[in-house]
Amino acid sequence: MSPAGSESVSSARTAPDSPHAIVIGSGFGGLAAAIRLAARGYRVTVLEKRDAPGGRAYVYEQDGFRFDAGPTIITAPFLLEELWELCGKRFADDVDLRPMSPFYRIRFDDGETFDYSGDAEANKREIARFSPEDVSGYERYLERSRQCYDVGFTGLADTPFDHLSDMLRIAPELLRLEGYRSVYGLVSRYIRDPRLRIVLSFHPLLIGGNPFAVTSVYSLISYLESKWGVHSAMGGTGAI
Repeated sequence: MSPAGSESVSSARTAPDSPHAIVIGSGFGGLAAAIRLAARGYRVTVLEKRDAPGGRAYVYEQDGFRFDAGPTIITAPFLLEELWELCGKRFADDVDLRPMSPFYRIRFDDGETFDYSGDAEANKREIARFSPEDVSGYERYLERSRQCYDVGFTGLADTPFDHLSDMLRIAPELLRLEGYRSVYGLVSRYIRDPRLRIVLSFHPLLIGGNPFAVTSVYSLISYLESKWGVHSAMGGTGAI
């Protein structure tokens, strides 16, 4: 950001008389919007109140150390690759993104750990260590997560909801997926062990959501991770 708190974005196809767009906020969403608008020929001004871009991914520096303020993992790298392509560049040339295995290691207060990965069979073996009777429930939950992904990510991710009618149109599908439940509530339908319920429902925390409150549609994250993996950017999300 410039000292004035704004920065202009343009592309080779932008003409001086092109329409002007203003994007407020330079988080991932704001920057992505600016890139897409510039690629369509708009002259774009990004407004940011802080001294650097990032939004929730703002990077703090203190005593020679750098700290990511928010997100630390990437679960849909193809979305970033698409933005780089719009600029005529390759994401891999600028960012070293590496797959993580396991995705997470969950540690409980009794010292027990659970290694959560993109390998469904490995996850089943981990689940069996805690509660063998929950293995079949995990399989059913994964199928429900896939259904939520198909509707919530593939079907609705780029759908505007400008009018009440837009929401009413998808209401039957959301009811079928039990969108009125929380993520934790949906997981609890399939899983009995309280520790495993935590393992399979904590994901909304990664995007600032409360697993006990956000709609169960967010359970799509489980399938999203299994499909695209969990990655870490060398240098943190600030490098992106």
